[in-house]
Amino acid sequence: MGTANEIFDRNYNNIIKRLELAGITPLIKIDDVKDALPLMGALTAANVNVVEITFRTSAARDVIKMISSKTNLLVGAGTVISIEQVNDAVGAGAKYIVTPAFNPKVVDRCIELGVPVFPGCSSATDIEQAYEKGLRVVKFFPSELLGGVKMLRALSGPYPFMRFIPTGGIRADNLNEYLSFNKVLCCGGTYIVPEELLKQKRYQEITRIARESVNKMLDIKLDHVAINTDYATGTNLLKTFSKLSGEVYVESEDKVCGIEVVRDGKHDNLGHIAFSSPNLERCVYYLEMRGFVVDPSTVVKENGKIAKLHLSGDNAGFTIQLIRKQDP
Repeated sequence: MGTANEIFDRNYNNIIKRLELAGITPLIKIDDVKDALPLMGALTAANVNVVEITFRTSAARDVIKMISSKTNLLVGAGTVISIEQVNDAVGAGAKYIVTPAFNPKVVDRCIELGVPVFPGCSSATDIEQAYEKGLRVVKFFPSELLGGVKMLRALSGPYPFMRFIPTGGIRADNLNEYLSFNKVLCCGGTYIVPEELLKQKRYQEITRIARESVNKMLDIKLDHVAINTDYATGTNLLKTFSKLSGEVYVESEDKVCGIEVVRDGKHDNLGHIAFSSPNLERCVYYLEMRGFVVDPSTVVKENGKIAKLHLSGDNAGFTIQLIRKQDP
């Protein structure tokens, strides 16, 4: 399903992919255009490169223009409530529009201009209107007051084809609860750039909050260490680890105490160190910004999603493996 505007549909799909990879979008209210570039520098230092500038100040248009012309960030316009604001935002360089409620005139203007729009929806009626317009992603606002993830799960029953961008009450401590639900595309949050910190120009503190949020979202954890060796040596290692831990040794198993032994003797390196993350597509997106490179020959997919992969490079004789964290 789509709209009658092929340009809109193409842009819409591209922005949806970008937002899903980003996972979290800071919702930012900027009163002074002079704060725009220092703030964007603070966010990019934490690998945050998608922002939504809210049309709740007179400076919003100029701020969007500054960011879109001076940085490589993906910038959207939020709290857009009129056709005039759509025109201003798009003219300033906004790549997508977010509205607080479902306004059919605003949605129609965005489709006409070919600019992706994510209208605010708070009920089944809103969702049906969005669906009739050819949209399949909506903002869910105010999320926490409307019932949060439980409400999203309820709405996804009759509308399994829709995905959501929850905003309103999103915090670092509930972000992953939302993102773990597969109908959530990404989350929008004001907590990354608190107004008071921005007014005080405490950019380093904003970077810290943003970095901690990204790290919490990626949830990269050590899963196991694998050692490559021959069968006899590997078996003796497993017996030693079993004896050390007090666990019962089972010869058919290859892992004890989080240490795996690959007993085929066919590898050139010492082994691999495996880390888990709940969303490897999103994890790779951020790790590439940190300078890591994926070895494409190692990517394994299950049901269309990356299940595991290796990063390129040698690390004291080990490679780094990423595996998708399984739900408990």
